[in-house]
Amino acid sequence: MKQIKLYHIVKIQSATIRLFEAEDDNYPDGRVIKANERAIKHWLDKITPDEAEQRKILDIIERQNWNAEDYTFKPICDELRALGYEILEGVK
Repeated sequence: MKQIKLYHIVKIQSATIRLFEAEDDNYPDGRVIKANERAIKHWLDKITPDEAEQRKILDIIERQNWNAEDYTFKPICDELRALGYEILEGVK
């Protein structure tokens, strides 16, 4: 079974939110956009070298959000588990 650290999920989601905010600005700063794109790529590379698999993971993280009731990453983790990943919690 493939493994993914919850820490990586949090880092990728944080970078995607920052990227969205930077792109949505009235005057987008290309430096901020590129920095967040590099950060996302860096964290995805730590999970898997397969580009197609990275795209699937990123799609899940971008499409899902944390659970609004208890503020956990359960929806993201559930979809990643369905993709065949084991979520490792509390590990950096």
